[in-house]
Amino acid sequence: MAARGKIALVIVGGQMGLKFNDQANSWQSAVTPEEMLGWLPSELADRIFVVDWSHQPSSHYSMRMIADLVQVLSKTVVDGADGVVVTCGTDALEEISYMVDLYWAYPQPLVFTTSIYPTDYPGSDAKLNLLQAARASMSRECWGLGVLVCVQEQLFAASEITQAANQRRDSFDAPGKGAIAQFVGERVDVLRQPRRASVLEGSVTPARDVELLYASLGVGEKLLELLSSDQRGDIDGLVIAGMGDGHVPPSWIPRIKKFLRDEIPVVITTRCLEGHTQSAFCSFEGSVSRLFEMGALDGGPLRPTQARLKLAVGLGAGLKKADLQRYLVEE
Repeated sequence: MAARGKIALVIVGGQMGLKFNDQANSWQSAVTPEEMLGWLPSELADRIFVVDWSHQPSSHYSMRMIADLVQVLSKTVVDGADGVVVTCGTDALEEISYMVDLYWAYPQPLVFTTSIYPTDYPGSDAKLNLLQAARASMSRECWGLGVLVCVQEQLFAASEITQAANQRRDSFDAPGKGAIAQFVGERVDVLRQPRRASVLEGSVTPARDVELLYASLGVGEKLLELLSSDQRGDIDGLVIAGMGDGHVPPSWIPRIKKFLRDEIPVVITTRCLEGHTQSAFCSFEGSVSRLFEMGALDGGPLRPTQARLKLAVGLGAGLKKADLQRYLVEE
């Protein structure tokens, strides 16, 4: 195997590949993979081979494109790679890395990285992030940890990371948990082992049309009506980010009932950043306890965007009802 013992650098876009273009008066994709390898010490660069997959902004990807990316990443390991580094944009980094983690069954490290600023911007974090991501992918300490994200001189679990801000170098966090590893010089210092749910192995194509709707004061009924209308056509599933424990306005109930009658899965989550659905205290119309009694599924601690991705993957694997519920909340 040509890749045996090497590290794959898979290009998936992002600010790391941008340079300022004077004619266009904007930053554009211009950094070649060869230039990126030139940022690294030769003893690291010599162990890396490049898969130049895409230079799109991360906001341009779809779930099915990320399922294709999983196949590309898996092939590098099947071909013998000891680890994988993926460059990616910040906009959808937490969703892309999380979705890949739902599929990643290999022990080899898979490390996403990005940069807040383009390479030629003063104070850019691009070169350091790539260097540390490469070191993490080569570290035996990172085997078996699942998909990781290398930013801010730390490693985060893809299942935990979120972008808390967009305008600072310390944009990312894992609320209530923190990083799983840090860099001490050239060494990776693992602080804790992240908990991982079971992985759906094999080629699973996610459901195409899983929608996400946030509950807020007095809005959303018209959107629900549009989604449930005969003219719109069936959707594969719906995730609702409820208020507080997972509650929704009472005007939503007839539309949610229609989805459930049509056997379209509805998953309830909370819009609280560190929240968890709970049904112990309230039973009013629109309460999460009533929604569960109607047959809605429980998203538990999943953030709404995570629940959408996990629902799409579970539906793509053919999971239904009790099996789908177990898959959503298992730890």
